[in-house]
Amino acid sequence: MKQNVIGDIPSGRTRSCSVLVPAPDFSSYQLYMFSGSTGWDAVYGLSMFVLSIPAFVWKKIDLVNYPNKWGIVDMACTLTPP
Repeated sequence: MKQNVIGDIPSGRTRSCSVLVPAPDFSSYQLYMFSGSTGWDAVYGLSMFVLSIPAFVWKKIDLVNYPNKWGIVDMACTLTPP
């Protein structure tokens, strides 16, 4: 299935960290995507995007001034050496 999305759509990447955060009533979700890389040539250090579901709208987050840190603190990503 292919889902149409709008907004600040992030570029394709691998090795990113994501967490899905539900609304209290489970009527919607926020998918937080942090960092990642395009493979061998570029690394997205401190970048974060949030996908709102079911609206399917991407938004780029300013981490310096972001008031809601829950999407960041709930992440538990680890890097496994090759």
